[in-house]
Amino acid sequence: MSRTKSLFLIAGAALGLGASAMAQTNLDQSRSYSNELLADAAGRTSALAETPRTFTVDVHGFLQFRYIWTQLDDDNLDDDTATGFQNPRTVLTVSGNIINENWGYFVRFNFDQEGGALLEDAYGTYKMDNGWNLMWGQFKLPILREELVDDKFQLTAERSSMDGAFSQGRSQGVQIGYEGEAFRFMGAFSDGVRSANSDYTSGSEADFGFTGRVEWKWAGDWKQARDMTSFPGADYFGMVGGALHYQSGGDTIGTPDTDLWMATIDATMEGAGWNVYAAGVITNIDPSTGSDFQDMGFLIQGGFFVAPQWELFGRFDMTMPDDDRSGTDDFSAITLGVNHYVVPESHVAKATIELIYFIDTPGNSINPTSTLVPLLPSDADSEWSILGQFQLVF
Repeated sequence: MSRTKSLFLIAGAALGLGASAMAQTNLDQSRSYSNELLADAAGRTSALAETPRTFTVDVHGFLQFRYIWTQLDDDNLDDDTATGFQNPRTVLTVSGNIINENWGYFVRFNFDQEGGALLEDAYGTYKMDNGWNLMWGQFKLPILREELVDDKFQLTAERSSMDGAFSQGRSQGVQIGYEGEAFRFMGAFSDGVRSANSDYTSGSEADFGFTGRVEWKWAGDWKQARDMTSFPGADYFGMVGGALHYQSGGDTIGTPDTDLWMATIDATMEGAGWNVYAAGVITNIDPSTGSDFQDMGFLIQGGFFVAPQWELFGRFDMTMPDDDRSGTDDFSAITLGVNHYVVPESHVAKATIELIYFIDTPGNSINPTSTLVPLLPSDADSEWSILGQFQLVF
């Protein structure tokens, strides 16, 4: 081989090795940059989050859509039938944590049937050691369990008419809680029942309110108390709970001069594909002038799966007003229906059809009339409603 040809071969090999080395260097740089981008992206849970696990933003919600047919037997009405579609709830929630997983927040908006946005919940939370926790802001007071279970986790399409008469609603205040293996407790200091979205001078508030609720379970997991049903294959769950509430007003600007006592007790049992729930409540309303009123109510409900995705349910509830009220008649209702869970063992997509028979006259009792229940104003002895609902959770 000539000397010239050998030189060309050596030069070519050198150039090839150099190009290969340069390509490898560029590849390593690209991989390094790509890894940096992936690491940076993994640390950002949202546009607001700048460091891992210090600030998270989760957006969720649910939709409920209904068709309702209501029949009244009222001679004073020209038309005794009401039918139509209804969007009872369109809910958006924003939740997450700040600083670390111990600090949390929750904000919930419900768009009413006229399209207006209503602020329902707005609170912060802090998890302490040994099962203790703290909450402050606007939230549901820990009284009636039926009201505490979220709308999308009810057994029926709507809560009972008894709950409508006694519901604590939402309030502004602070709450401390404790959860152990078999016992948990919640205690709140607030503006009193049904005082959401109010200023401190509002006439809808009390001077102060104190609430305490205790729950004890003898079987199962606390997560099973989040809804009112029990899917096939679920473990046995048993729990009893009770709450006391007292509020007083009249000593500060704008508050009504009234004392209110409220007490409730409830029991829940669930098994593989069946559930039973019962509750009772009593209230005493003592205004500064006039008579005091002692009202009571109770309900019992249950459901069972007849197929993996089909659940039958029934409920009976009654409200018993004080005899000194202008509306003194007992008011009761019977609900029968069926749930179809589109996704097995999940509330994410659920269809409900139910028949509600309101046995007594709404005008002679204290149960509030509402198209959500649906119970319409009437002097008739009874009302019938057939309700079909489809729910989507996202």
